[in-house]
Amino acid sequence: MGAGIMALPRAFATLGLGLGFGLLMAVFALSFFSLDALVRCAAIARRGTYAELVHAEFGMLGSRLLEGSIVLNNAGTMIIYLIIIADVLVGVPPHYSGLVTNLVGIHDPAVWYVSRPVVVGALCVLCLAPLLSLRDLALLAPASTAAVGVAGAFALSVLGIAGRAAWTGRLAAFRWLPSAEALGGSPARIALTLLSVLPVISLSFVCHYNILPLAASLQRFSDRRMAMVIRRALAVCTTVFTLVAGGGYMLFGPDTDANILNNLTPEGLAAFVPHTFAAVLSIAVRAGYCLCLVATFAMLNWALRQTLSRIALGVDMPEGAAFYAVSYSILAVLYVVSIAFPSVWGAMSLTGATAAVMVAFILPGALVVRLERESHLSRALGYLCVGLGLVMGVVGVANTLWLSKL
Repeated sequence: MGAGIMALPRAFATLGLGLGFGLLMAVFALSFFSLDALVRCAAIARRGTYAELVHAEFGMLGSRLLEGSIVLNNAGTMIIYLIIIADVLVGVPPHYSGLVTNLVGIHDPAVWYVSRPVVVGALCVLCLAPLLSLRDLALLAPASTAAVGVAGAFALSVLGIAGRAAWTGRLAAFRWLPSAEALGGSPARIALTLLSVLPVISLSFVCHYNILPLAASLQRFSDRRMAMVIRRALAVCTTVFTLVAGGGYMLFGPDTDANILNNLTPEGLAAFVPHTFAAVLSIAVRAGYCLCLVATFAMLNWALRQTLSRIALGVDMPEGAAFYAVSYSILAVLYVVSIAFPSVWGAMSLTGATAAVMVAFILPGALVVRLERESHLSRALGYLCVGLGLVMGVVGVANTLWLSKL
């Protein structure tokens, strides 16, 4: 349950509650198949990690595709984190009701010391750079537990506010099904919109890197028990996703932002709860999530730095000045991109359409087709995953970079 959850309410605002839930369940089903297939294929090939399995079956080309996907996924997610953090600290038009702007009482981004580049730059120098300098991953381990706790508290907050709004009759205007105009009007545009939303939803389900080490650590391992673990874990995540996405959309209707945290300002919450409580709740939710993103940012950088160092330098962990050069160069590039393209929806669309579909659909589907030759149903689903992943990738990238601007 990462930052992808923040864009799901906007996805529901585009699709409507009924279609949004339907596509969420479709991605749930495909994710279950691909995760379960990875476990089965690893057992057939007798490999212990995703990387080993892909390298054994598809050679260096497969390894490069997986490594590239890891780079894109982690770099894209870290850019998304920086954008979300910037939204929380500085705010978004027209009110610029961020934590920093509210603290100093200045809501004009033209004032240099509350501008997005300066605030995010200061965060990178003062907080992120020191965290990226740590050489012991164990020092960052508590961030994982904290992130799960904050995600759960966030979901409960949205659900509680939505329940109060429903009780008092203050829910926003929402739709169960989208209008043709909301999806683009023409049949071609409707299909493009649906296929471009799917990568954003898919990004929330990507956990494929960790599934084989988890399977290896399961007591009394069996395919059936592992399938149960996958099914229950995805069910919990999908429940949380549905509550946040549906509750957020019903609260803010067509005004739901691509980053739901931008709606959870004191002004936005004051319509549902007393103003003082709205201010306290807004600060607690946004500041807590911001702190967890800062800590998780450093954890994501660990895998990204290892992959880039392996590709460029031939080592997992560079020594001396090279370690700091790689770490700070990554941070500098991600900072520039997050400032140049401050759209969390665009970043999630690109990351989901490239890294997510490769890791979650294309490679698992290709492994099933290659290894499960006797099961016609599995092979058919494998071909479906590969085909759908390719279509989602092409349409998602094209729509984000070009078609949406037409």
